[in-house]
Amino acid sequence: MKKVEFEARPRAELFVKWVMFTASILGMAILSAFYPTSANVILIVIPSIYVIIFARPVFFEKMKLTTLVVMRILIVLAALRVFNPQIYVDLILLMLIINILEATLTDIVKYKRYYQGVSGIFLALGVIALKGSWAYDAFIGNYYITYGGPGLANPNVATLIILFYAIAYTIWNWIFVTNEFSDSVSLMHVGFLLAPLIGGVCTLGLGWFGGLNMWLLLRANTLSIGGWLQILAKGWFEKEFKSPNFSTFVKWTKKTGPQIVFMIINVSLIIACLVLSGMNNGIGFTPVPFAAPII
Repeated sequence: MKKVEFEARPRAELFVKWVMFTASILGMAILSAFYPTSANVILIVIPSIYVIIFARPVFFEKMKLTTLVVMRILIVLAALRVFNPQIYVDLILLMLIINILEATLTDIVKYKRYYQGVSGIFLALGVIALKGSWAYDAFIGNYYITYGGPGLANPNVATLIILFYAIAYTIWNWIFVTNEFSDSVSLMHVGFLLAPLIGGVCTLGLGWFGGLNMWLLLRANTLSIGGWLQILAKGWFEKEFKSPNFSTFVKWTKKTGPQIVFMIINVSLIIACLVLSGMNNGIGFTPVPFAAPII
């Protein structure tokens, strides 16, 4: 089948559409984060199930989206205290490692992006510098937070760790996207990746229960929203986010020099996370009982 070539969109039009799209994703992600039993079901679970059943995605897309929607259903059960919510938080961190290693294997085996592969390995290892907990005492909502290993014992260091990790993850994940998808879809994913960081800024007023401590939850939500949205409207994004200038930038990022620079930045950030967490007794795992605590 002949590949359809779309005309480049005017810069102003493209910018406005991208900003509106990113703002919409951010709003959906924040609502789904605070209200897993309502907004999450309406904005993520139901659309995802619809796409899996009726949009006829290819096997890989269906498998990936199914995994995402299962996790979104499990967070509903955690929020309802069907089981200990801390188990879900620990599972999220484990799934983060698996997701990173899966993408890293693709980078190395399929695309021969070895510098990117090194970044992925370090990023997976860096998860041990993080911890998470259910935000029982949050002012609003019913959700979890993740932060640097020291936690409230040293909140400044904990925030620095999650900041370093979020930056490294964002760089690494976007490079993966540029290998896996078209330039137009990669531009769409800039919004998916920036929204959790913007969301962290928007929720700074919540103190410990907001800010970058919400980054991983918001990233899980944008990834899930992106899953069903990309399958359902990929053709629209291919057409409306067409940008020769952005394509030129993507082409530059795939050169050996930039790839090495990205790897050095990512590895340095993750090493900093591990050192800071280790120096503050932040690395470790404590099992919890299956039954939800009575609070």
